[in-house]
Amino acid sequence: MRVLIFFLALVIHISAKAQLSLEVEVSKIDDAGGQLEICLYKEGMGFMNSSKALECTWLEAIGNTHSYTFQSLKPGKYAVIVIQDLNGNKNLDTNIFGIPKEPYGFSTNPSTTFGPPNFDGASFLIKSNKKITIELK
Repeated sequence: MRVLIFFLALVIHISAKAQLSLEVEVSKIDDAGGQLEICLYKEGMGFMNSSKALECTWLEAIGNTHSYTFQSLKPGKYAVIVIQDLNGNKNLDTNIFGIPKEPYGFSTNPSTTFGPPNFDGASFLIKSNKKITIELK
C-alpha cells in the first residue's frame, strides 16, 4: 500500500510540473485596430505555418499592449509569432518583395533586416512558467 501511495504521489508531482504556462505580452500594437494572431510553435513543427502551430489564437487588437497565456505546456523549446491583421483577411499582407505591410513580431525580438528568423533564431526554452514580450514592427 505504501508503494502505491508513493507511486501515485510521484505521478501527481511529475504531472503537475509538466503543466507549465507561457504568458505572451504583445507591445507596440498599431492603433489602427484589427486582430492579433498569436501562434505558438514547438520544436520540430512547421515553423511559420500557422496550420502546423501547437496553438493559435485570434484576439481583438485593442490598446497598445495585449497579453495572452498559453496553458498546459510541457518543458521544451518553443517560438511565438504574432501578426496584426489590420484588414481582416486573416493573412500577413506583404508587398511585391515579400516585405510585410502589417505589424508582426517574433519571440526573442530578433532582427528581421535580412528576412524572418528560422525556428532557432526565435526560440526559447520553457522549464518553468514564463513570460515573454514581443514588440511588433
